[in-house]
Amino acid sequence: MNIAAAEWQAHDWYIDRKAGWAESFIEQITTFPSGRYDDMVDAMSQAACWLASFTPTTGELRGLYGPGALARVTSSVPNG
Repeated sequence: MNIAAAEWQAHDWYIDRKAGWAESFIEQITTFPSGRYDDMVDAMSQAACWLASFTPTTGELRGLYGPGALARVTSSVPNG
């Protein structure tokens, strides 16, 4: 959870509050570590670790975001 704390404070994560899992997720992250459940916190912290170490290539960006998104993100990728 520590790796994601600064990202949450910077508003770098987005939760669609209309999503069916949003209420449970918000409860788990706001009651961690003393809450009854923490599976969503575990998944979020693992995703934060992976994202912190991930440097996408142009091909990976195309696969993650689809062909239309490549033009939007290429300017932020060094040598993209």
